[in-house]
Amino acid sequence: MASPLPHRLTAHVTGGVYTPHTMSHPNLLREAVDILMPHVGGGTAEREALLSLAFYGVPGLAYGFEVAGKPQVFAVNCLKTLFDYGYLPPGAGATADGAPCHAVAALLGVLEVGVEGQTRIARLVANIEAREPSPRKVEIGYLEWLREQYLLNMAQYTPLALRAQVPAVAPAAEARLRPVIASPALALLRAGVGEVAEPARQAEPETFEDIGDALGAVARPLPGAARRRHAVLLGEPGAGKSTTLLKLADGLIDAAIADSAAPLPLYVRLGRWTDDRPLERFMADELGPLGGHLSSLLASLRGVLLLDGLNEMPAALRGEKAKAIRDALLEGHPERMAVVTCRTLDYGALDLGVDRIEIREMDPPRIKAFIDNHLAPAGRDGADLFWTLAGGEAVYDAWLAWQRAGATLEQFWTAADVPTADPDVFHETTGNQDKAWRDAVHGQRSLMALASNPFMLTMLIAVYLDTGRVPENRGDLMRRFVRVLLAREGLLERVSDTEWGPPTPEGHGVLAALGDLAWAMQARQVEVVEDERGAMPEAPIDTVAHLLSAEQRHRAASASLLVVGEYVRFVHHLLHEHFVALRMRERLPAPIGDGTLAAAELWPPERWWERTGWEEAAIQLAGLYADDCSPVLRWVAAANPEVAAQCVLRGGARVADATLEALRDAWIPRLTDTGGDPMPEARAAVGRALGMLTLNDLPLDNRPGVSVVWDSRTGRRIPDIAWVEVPEGPFIFQNGEQLWLPAFSIARYPVTCAQFQAFVDDPGGYADDRWWEGLAERPAAPAEAAWPIANHPREGVAWFEAVAFCRWLSDALGYEVRLPTEREWEKAARGTDGREYPWGDGYVEGRANIDETDRFGLWSQLNGFVKGRHFVGQTNAAGIYPDGATPSGICDLSGNVWEWTATGHGSEHDEEPEHVDRMSGRVVRGGSWLSPSDSASAAFRDWSFPDSHDNNVGVRLAVSALISVSR
Repeated sequence: MASPLPHRLTAHVTGGVYTPHTMSHPNLLREAVDILMPHVGGGTAEREALLSLAFYGVPGLAYGFEVAGKPQVFAVNCLKTLFDYGYLPPGAGATADGAPCHAVAALLGVLEVGVEGQTRIARLVANIEAREPSPRKVEIGYLEWLREQYLLNMAQYTPLALRAQVPAVAPAAEARLRPVIASPALALLRAGVGEVAEPARQAEPETFEDIGDALGAVARPLPGAARRRHAVLLGEPGAGKSTTLLKLADGLIDAAIADSAAPLPLYVRLGRWTDDRPLERFMADELGPLGGHLSSLLASLRGVLLLDGLNEMPAALRGEKAKAIRDALLEGHPERMAVVTCRTLDYGALDLGVDRIEIREMDPPRIKAFIDNHLAPAGRDGADLFWTLAGGEAVYDAWLAWQRAGATLEQFWTAADVPTADPDVFHETTGNQDKAWRDAVHGQRSLMALASNPFMLTMLIAVYLDTGRVPENRGDLMRRFVRVLLAREGLLERVSDTEWGPPTPEGHGVLAALGDLAWAMQARQVEVVEDERGAMPEAPIDTVAHLLSAEQRHRAASASLLVVGEYVRFVHHLLHEHFVALRMRERLPAPIGDGTLAAAELWPPERWWERTGWEEAAIQLAGLYADDCSPVLRWVAAANPEVAAQCVLRGGARVADATLEALRDAWIPRLTDTGGDPMPEARAAVGRALGMLTLNDLPLDNRPGVSVVWDSRTGRRIPDIAWVEVPEGPFIFQNGEQLWLPAFSIARYPVTCAQFQAFVDDPGGYADDRWWEGLAERPAAPAEAAWPIANHPREGVAWFEAVAFCRWLSDALGYEVRLPTEREWEKAARGTDGREYPWGDGYVEGRANIDETDRFGLWSQLNGFVKGRHFVGQTNAAGIYPDGATPSGICDLSGNVWEWTATGHGSEHDEEPEHVDRMSGRVVRGGSWLSPSDSASAAFRDWSFPDSHDNNVGVRLAVSALISVSR
């Protein structure tokens, strides 16, 4: 009879086939049966006693066998099961020296045999262990392989700045007990395995120098729930996600080799998971021999899952696979340590619901350290390259002047303006030096922006070593880098001893074939082919033979452009996308190429704002037009404004002012065109495009009330506020109370990022003591905006900061600006007819930036909170919901961000003093991007502490007198 024992199959991978070990050692099974047979012929009692003695620590083996039947049948069935089972759990049936014990050895070891029998058993066990290494040997072998395969260059690793942030989500049970805007607590988990610190009252984003420390900030204890030890590591292409993940593995390996109980890094490339294997089966296959022990490693919490490349799977499979990861590994196992990497821009649709660690761009000191680390082995000084990237001799000369004044390199790169004290740089520098400094530090076209990406900087270093030149942008960098690699393989014509010319005929063939390969793989990744393999992406070698000959594959691999094995892929995403960009250029209409490819074919109009995988190639294409990328912008601007904006920001090419003006003229009307762009997600994407770009050092989105203007008198930026008059008279307050208010004016839009930043940047603004007089708290610096886009509401502003901002703006404008009282806010939103929402009664789908879908499950326990299809998941540009405005045109009173009022929580009086303490709650109104529909109604009131910096709370302004310039 077959054993009822649930088998734990210890397995290995041979040629991609999952094969149980019993199929690989029939001779060993036969030998074991011969040894056991004489000892099981006495009946069931004898067999039960034997099993109980051998497996006292493993009840499933001690009592899980069918012991009746013929001796040979029992012996064969029992030993087959034990061979399949493999090694016993730690501490069960251990040998005298404490080493792991194989199940077959445990059974035969309790037999009463003579010296000859013991010798025979020892020889059999040695043969078993030779064919089937112990789990500990498998672990150490895997760790050594991991070190050799991936970690040989870790000595050159430069620590990157990482920003840890827990999601702004609270448990549903707390929704009515605490302000709905309260952030969850941020707790520290030292080294991922230590003590959990007491949670702070608020969760502020924190910056860390080391991945281990950043992971320490992602444990999230919630009332009634276990702490969570999961994180997603986010960054743009080439930011160092894989390298940072491997650095974490590198930090665990030595301890894992020395201590069998230490955490064990399990590195898996998710891009290879493109079939229907369950996740754990896929990971086991990827881990090779160690995969047979994956279940026990996960169950014991020793396995540290390092899952690389959530975005590297084919586009249509990512959502399904992300859900499988969330369900199988994260949701039900909060104590399991797991880190997943993903591109930042791809993660929005793949949200795992875990805490986030974002790799920040390298700042100049890190760039210098990176260059030094990579040039030192070549015996080269990195200072020349660093200052070339910074802007050349003029910038270096400015730095020497700063240095003479006593400034540090960090001060040089982070100062908002030339310091006049601590240290006094202003009196040490010349006007030309100040201009060079401003161009380098605040200019949009500095090569330091390109060098802030580790992969790009690696290529800059390679190109610099080979050519002595530094490319200007991403596309040009890729072109030159490919030339460096081709030259090393003799695939470029040699013009002289120091100069290379065009590709050789063979080089032309290799380049053409690589372009064909890149385009084919990209198209297949987007269009989705069943059973596709897609690591970066990658393709089975037999499917690309018609694109590249064997010799071309060999030459491309020798040039470090391709990785060739059973599958073919490019060495890096950016190289793959470079060749896609070259093919894209050929397929575009004149004047770019001679094809007919329309941008709408890559970004279908019905969902154009969603990523399709073609974005990075378009950005590189723009970079190939270094002098002016306007032709590329004109091609893509109508089909996908956000990609066009990214081409300007990240492509690194110049763009004509006239082109930017044309983009503005085309995009601003789309913000409120609900006929042309009926989906709010589309208008939000147009808003982001406008908000990311500048023209003449001012935001491209210059709508009145949203932007800033130059104050010619003081030479500073001043918020341009559009006021709307609210006449005196009665209105309905809360549950029908009739109140009368004098006339006042309120801002048409909430305060935007650009407007608040003017306060921060002004030397007489945020840092000026005058605006903080009498306030109970003064932050040393403002909290970082979660979405620092010029035309978005500025969130993360504490009430004390909002008051200081009003005082500063009052001084700048010459009349008193303040926060509205709660009653003023409600009258502006409800009008005189007591309507439920700014537009009327009843919530209407798509009229406010709220969570209509209950995406996080916070409100599903309450009836009626799922109101529609839309959840943007962040703030969006002010004023893109025209149908959600009041009849007088006041926008965003429902959703986007909660808005501070001057009124105290629980106060019976509308007028409140500004010198309140930090524990005196202040009323907020309007709901936010994270709120359900009822929180966004005009009469709903909530509150928060005045020192909180939540990413869904902002500011709207009011004045007591009528402002005649209402627009």
